[in-house]
Amino acid sequence: MKKIIIAFLALFITLFFTADSKAMEYMAGAKGGYYAWQPFLKDIGASGMSDIEWGTGALYGPIVSLIFTPNISFSVAGLMGEQSTHWQSTFSDFNNDTKVTGTYYFEAFRADIDSALSYRLTENFKIFAGYKYQYLKMTYRYTELRTNTSSGDVEEIYVMLMDNNKCALHGPALGLGVSLPLGIKYFLAANFSGIYLQGKSESKSKSYKSNGSDPLALNSNESSNNKMRQIGVNFEPAVGFSAGEGLPIITLGFRYQHFWVKFPGATGDPLPKKTLHDTLIGGFVSAVFMF
Repeated sequence: MKKIIIAFLALFITLFFTADSKAMEYMAGAKGGYYAWQPFLKDIGASGMSDIEWGTGALYGPIVSLIFTPNISFSVAGLMGEQSTHWQSTFSDFNNDTKVTGTYYFEAFRADIDSALSYRLTENFKIFAGYKYQYLKMTYRYTELRTNTSSGDVEEIYVMLMDNNKCALHGPALGLGVSLPLGIKYFLAANFSGIYLQGKSESKSKSYKSNGSDPLALNSNESSNNKMRQIGVNFEPAVGFSAGEGLPIITLGFRYQHFWVKFPGATGDPLPKKTLHDTLIGGFVSAVFMF
């Protein structure tokens, strides 16, 4: 992750010093909001994951833009933070004689870094080409009680610890932006983009089990490294307010981001061959100053 951030900073600094600073304007500020995330894990089909609740949490980060000419600009924006969810499930996936009751815990740190070079076609429309980096570090834990449906006897206690699962992806994006003035100080804006990301997913897990009377004992200690690919869309409508010279431009907006996730070469255990779905939605507010 550090290498990617350094690369983005190096690109930004290069553009900054190679441009004519006298003819250039700058924008800098921050963006933050509350987001809900339905992770692709829901579609995997492992114990309890099909009932996973939306993970929620605050994401925030910096915004920096270089305006080279009235028609050409370059921007970098970041969002990072933690999202988590907890839920309970009762099911009989193994066989009709066994009931599984479990409590599940899922937490993730995510970082999205987006860069874009924009070209304004008209007063209201622009196109942009960008590059996105996405990093996820996930913790998934659960405890399951497996009982006989006829007798009610505890057959097994199962504990899973997956504390260091990482997904690191990067790739290009292409999009279209629209902005419409609403009088002198207000405006509407919307960006729509298509994204292609590829990278890898690393997973480490330990499981423990007991027959219900004996102490828990280590059952497995596994790790995996898989290729990962995502094709997605991002849509961000917003309304903005410009108070005047020397004051920040305030924007209130909404983000919808959906990815179709594949694991090329997956064998089906535990990762399926089918396409998985990953969705992020949320509202945000941003404040930027122009220099």
